[in-house]
Amino acid sequence: MLKVENISKSFGDFQAIDNLSFEVKIGDVMGFLGPNGAGKTTSMRVITGYLKSDVGSIYIDNKDIEIDPIHAKSMIGYLPEGVPLYLDFSPYLYLDYVCQVRKIQNSKKNIEKVINDLQLQEVRDVRIETLSKGFKRRVGIAQALIHDPKLLILDEPTDGLDPLQKFEVRKLIKNLSKKKAIIISTHILDEVPEVCNKCLIISEGKKVFEGTPNQLRRKENPQRYIGTRHNNHS
Repeated sequence: MLKVENISKSFGDFQAIDNLSFEVKIGDVMGFLGPNGAGKTTSMRVITGYLKSDVGSIYIDNKDIEIDPIHAKSMIGYLPEGVPLYLDFSPYLYLDYVCQVRKIQNSKKNIEKVINDLQLQEVRDVRIETLSKGFKRRVGIAQALIHDPKLLILDEPTDGLDPLQKFEVRKLIKNLSKKKAIIISTHILDEVPEVCNKCLIISEGKKVFEGTPNQLRRKENPQRYIGTRHNNHS
């Protein structure tokens, strides 16, 4: 589904991504880890087409995103960290707006499906501003799913949620993974074995580990990979 080959990205003298390669298939939930400033968010922005890599190639559904960007973007659902929501809208009106922007036909059917899948029925007509963090995050995931993408990229999907809300989001991700390839960016190591079947860790833009959660657990002091690096480009 997604194949990343030797991508690099720099901002002036700062190397945000350095020769990064990996692959994610349908049924995979890949934990994408690293300290703050490691290059995770920049990597996701490149994969989703928001930024262009300096070198390297990205294939989605066997198509190069630079050659066929419209097809590639139609296959991706993206939840950025702190996804902007129109707080005065209800979830239903917000999702209807997203459908209009994406030019989705039969939008009512799509909206009803994601509202049901994400259990938003009880708040569908409530102003987003008044919702809990958990419900707001579900609305954010709903907008990423509205066009039924095959690749779902979630940036810190459980950040700021209480334990019960985290449990619900993780359960949702597991259910979605049956028919999708999913990447979860996080800096929380304990998040990975809960939902992921593979993990990739980067530090200073470079891949430092790739394998299963069990393989990572067997490493001596795996937390050392998730140290702290401060920079504006995460």
